[in-house]
Amino acid sequence: MDRAPLINQAAEALKNRLNDFEYKIDARQNPTDFSRNGKLGFTNLILLSINFRARTTQIEIDDFYDLIGKPECAATTPGYMDARTKLKPEAFSMLLDETIKLAAEEHPTLRTFNGYRMYAVDGSIVILEDTISLRSEFGVSGGANGVASARLSTMADMLNSGIIMDAQFTKYSVGERESAMRHHERLTSLGIGSESIVLYDRGYISERMLNDLNEKNIHYVFRVPRGWNKAVDSIETGTDAEMEIKVRKTTLKVRIVKFLLESGEEETLLIDPTLPAHIFTFDKMKEIYFLRWGIETNYRSIKSGLQLENFTGTSSLFIKQDVYATALLANLTAFVKLESDIIIDERTSQKKNKYPQKTNYSMLIAYMKKYLILAMLAQLIGDSALSDSYIDQMIKCASRRTIPVRPGRSFDRVRKHNSRHPNNRKKTI
Repeated sequence: MDRAPLINQAAEALKNRLNDFEYKIDARQNPTDFSRNGKLGFTNLILLSINFRARTTQIEIDDFYDLIGKPECAATTPGYMDARTKLKPEAFSMLLDETIKLAAEEHPTLRTFNGYRMYAVDGSIVILEDTISLRSEFGVSGGANGVASARLSTMADMLNSGIIMDAQFTKYSVGERESAMRHHERLTSLGIGSESIVLYDRGYISERMLNDLNEKNIHYVFRVPRGWNKAVDSIETGTDAEMEIKVRKTTLKVRIVKFLLESGEEETLLIDPTLPAHIFTFDKMKEIYFLRWGIETNYRSIKSGLQLENFTGTSSLFIKQDVYATALLANLTAFVKLESDIIIDERTSQKKNKYPQKTNYSMLIAYMKKYLILAMLAQLIGDSALSDSYIDQMIKCASRRTIPVRPGRSFDRVRKHNSRHPNNRKKTI
């Protein structure tokens, strides 16, 4: 299968979306918005808003117009903020959907496990500016002395750089299981439910969740907490068996795998019994269990590397826009990382490194900020060759900056200092 890299396809797909008048209609708040080309312009507004925000808004605006070679056209911060109020959050979620559709298709870069896509679901609290209006709309975490907070739930591809396949941004009060079932709907709408395995942590398992997954023909693996089901608790460590269990009013046929971790802690997995046991063996299920932890790294990358909580403004509108814009950037970055990691693997396979190497995510973000907008602008003027050239530079630069992959680390690293600004966490943008 010989196809263009996903990042090149994404640049073209985003260009087509941005040039689609229907998109402009769906993205704006009112029919009269963006009816005339102002100083900022609709397309430039979108590109500026996804250009890896990190510093003050005016500096980002000035640097954007320097980048595109029109410093004299730079808008002011009030002008930019006013233009953003004319956009719906869907302006960014629709672009995110374009990357999700690409990731749902078969592609030579995308890895599977024996033909199955491996996804993990998890949620995270997003801390907001602690205003009365945001407390009222999203809710509060932390009890009486808490702060305004929302919930973000994502379903990410654990074999392919954590590509986000669905993002649900909700009130703090919305439960993780409710968001998870919306992720199930997304898999069904993409037509890939039957070829997907979704990995869940202990807090997700319930009668409703299992019934929903079975009805939608989506495969699953759950970590099971002790005390959830007496029949499951009674099984001995080292067991791999199919059995029927009663969960509230439902009798379910499941597969249970129970083993000890290196720490001595007992781990219990509840597995979809329709998954072929000769492929998903006892030992293989132990490996698959550890894949789920990749989503924790995903959230760290989104919150620290892409600075999710560094919002453009304090209104609900800006926050929703920024969440979906950040998810879009996370996917575009994942697409580049897939290509960069391939180059790194080919280069290091001939060397005797102590550990395998992978792309340095922080440096990748810096190169994305340098080249992504240029690649998009080249696409928008119809110069695909120039766009591909910028993308190639982005990938090659990222592939030169690597960090080691240390497998099997199951202990906390000893900290030699307690600096609030450690050298390995300095900003790259």
